[in-house]
Amino acid sequence: MKNVNNIDIRGKKILSLDDNVLDNRLLSDVLDGTGAELVTTTSAEAVLRMLAEEKYDLVFIDHMMPGVDGITLLHKIRELHLCDNTPVIALTGNTVASARESYMQAGFSGYVAKPVEKEELFKTVAGALGLYGKTEEAVHRPAVLVVDDDRMNLLIAQKILSGSYDTTIVTSGKAAFEHLRYNPVDLILLDLRMPEMDGFQFMELIAEDEQLKDIPIICLTADDDHDSEVRCFELGAVDFITKPFIAEIMRKRIKRTVELSMLQRELQDEVKRQTVTLKNHTHKLERLTVQVMRTLASTIDAKDKYTNGHSVRVAEYSRMIAAKLNMSRQEQNDIYYIGLLHDIGKIGVPDDIINKTSRLTDAEYDVIKTHPVIGAEILEKMSELPDIAIGAKYHHERYDGRGYPEGLKGEDIPQVARIIGVADAYDAMASTRSYRDVLPQEVIRAEILKCRGTQFDPIFADVMLELIDEDKEYNLCEHK
Repeated sequence: MKNVNNIDIRGKKILSLDDNVLDNRLLSDVLDGTGAELVTTTSAEAVLRMLAEEKYDLVFIDHMMPGVDGITLLHKIRELHLCDNTPVIALTGNTVASARESYMQAGFSGYVAKPVEKEELFKTVAGALGLYGKTEEAVHRPAVLVVDDDRMNLLIAQKILSGSYDTTIVTSGKAAFEHLRYNPVDLILLDLRMPEMDGFQFMELIAEDEQLKDIPIICLTADDDHDSEVRCFELGAVDFITKPFIAEIMRKRIKRTVELSMLQRELQDEVKRQTVTLKNHTHKLERLTVQVMRTLASTIDAKDKYTNGHSVRVAEYSRMIAAKLNMSRQEQNDIYYIGLLHDIGKIGVPDDIINKTSRLTDAEYDVIKTHPVIGAEILEKMSELPDIAIGAKYHHERYDGRGYPEGLKGEDIPQVARIIGVADAYDAMASTRSYRDVLPQEVIRAEILKCRGTQFDPIFADVMLELIDEDKEYNLCEHK
């Protein structure tokens, strides 16, 4: 199995076309920290111009756009020979089983469903660019550094060790540090009596260096000095070898020290591996939970043929608002989960009312207004995430107290519901509905500004306006 964690896209120049500015922002967030340069646009015409002017390593194209679809645009790009050797990946909310095959047949190098998930995105990018990490296995031969100002001692040590170790000899502590700067070693044999920097000073400096302090050191000395031995052990030495060297004693002591050091490293590495395994297991459970929640959200959205992906987008927008407010990573994740199931109560609303294209009667609207309470009743038993029921129950409350189901006002409305309320309203306006087409971004922005302080909490409305304003190019936002 190839590991996406080994993928290196530093320096890659990536172009993304999506008519929804917030979807461009989501892609940017996923790629943040990878070292790749992402350029985004909402205009198909701009893509043609940009590809003619500059070279990109990878191109993302949204399929469902006003005026031109992604497949038609890809054919136009290939026709004009704008990026013949550049992989192009389709971005789409189309989750039909045959969609992947149709995109690949059309000439796309890959396919990523929206909203994008990091693991899926990186796997697709890796496949398109051929950037799967490579692993190399080699037999490790322990490296020993011998530090002694006496060249004869160095040559003797080198001769004794050369059959079993990669041995480097240097004549001073300064030269030893220069070698260690670029070369890892498994053991240092250190003479105590040297000019300029003696062995004690060398060990003091080693102990202060985070990268070097764990290298085992065996001291070399011709002295029979108890105080020196004590001081060496206090400074971190693991053993002594006396001069003149006796080959068999030197080999055995070095062998024992290297084997012990390697065993300690293997134990540390095993602890790290087990920790990673435990974290991965936890992450798998979390991913499974999210997948179940996303599947449930998709099932709910499927009741309305015009709101495909609505719950996932509301969850993403809610998390973006939370991030802008500098909420913790855990709080951001929690609000994402809560947003996923905010509309679960619609499962109790008849399909003919949800999909009605004409004006609802008062009685039908009263039925619609029951979905927050139904949702809260379904979710209230989920003790692992207590606020998940609150998001479902109160996301239709209004800041001025004219919402439902309880007519709460201002900060009496739970914060998570106030955030989801803004995200929910944005996506409702940015999506095609049974009774109208998608609204232009400038119209959506004006409506949120108009309802700031009445329908929406002013703080969260301002954050949503900021998210919209971060991309200066307004265009149509369409979710199909």
